[in-house]
Amino acid sequence: MDCWIHSDAGWHEIQPDRLDAELVQPSGFIWLELKSSDHRLLERLGRSLGLHELALEDALSARQRPKIEEYPNGSLFLAMRTVLEWNKDVEYGETHVFLGQRYLIAVHHGPGPGYGHALEHLKAGRFQPSPGAGLYHILDQIVDAYRPVADHLADRYDSYESALLETERAEENLPRIYTLKRQTLLLTQTFEPMADMVHELIRMHPEVVEKGLKAYYRDVEDHLTRLNRDLFQMREMLSDAMHFSLATLSLRQNESVQKLAGWGAILAVPTLVFSLYGMNFHVMPELALPWGYPAVLLGTGAACYGLYRHLKRRGWI
Repeated sequence: MDCWIHSDAGWHEIQPDRLDAELVQPSGFIWLELKSSDHRLLERLGRSLGLHELALEDALSARQRPKIEEYPNGSLFLAMRTVLEWNKDVEYGETHVFLGQRYLIAVHHGPGPGYGHALEHLKAGRFQPSPGAGLYHILDQIVDAYRPVADHLADRYDSYESALLETERAEENLPRIYTLKRQTLLLTQTFEPMADMVHELIRMHPEVVEKGLKAYYRDVEDHLTRLNRDLFQMREMLSDAMHFSLATLSLRQNESVQKLAGWGAILAVPTLVFSLYGMNFHVMPELALPWGYPAVLLGTGAACYGLYRHLKRRGWI
């Protein structure tokens, strides 16, 4: 839990139980970051700040869709999805933010280091501390975490693409490509609504996105747009790769069927001949001839060899 206040004397850390006294002061900006387990403190702050009960209910539970909600007291509630690459795995979480005229409350759900990095940037003094400046740094940190995950998925796709032409690995590549496509779609669903949220903040909430902050918010929106474009292109390439792998598997199956059919045709010749001899007819032309059976065997072998040469030239064997 991080609780800081900025006043004329600069930044200093305060205890959460002093928040009520600080909020009645005429000036100052409060930054508060909570974990999902700090629900009692959040409920108390909700009563003190007059936060809407529906927003509190959403903030106390995860699995919210990305959204911006504005309430009659002028406060905003934002639900955002976060992504973190951890131990070669992708972890998804959520961040819920309450914005007022003098406060920013971030509720962190899921894994991740929190927003200490964003707070340090805010303290560095590029902008006058305000809810809009604090939200920008949080958005910037969230969006910056998307790029390594997207790059990792792109690297995996490159490794799979290099093996697409290896027909013997088509059956192995297909489930990998499908899994990668599913992960790409999940990542897209995570950050795709964020671009609309940032655009809405710029266009509809000038009290948050002040004139000096608009260029920085547009930069965040531009990063999200480029990510969305890159992931869309990768999804298209993954779909093409799946179709190619399926076609390769179908071709391999057809080749196997052709080979089986070719050898079956060759084996059908001696099967037919010897099945006739297995009927034990009394009157057969070669029974009385000493060279009869060798001639039949030689003729059968010649027919099989000729059929083999023909099928070999046609590529069936």
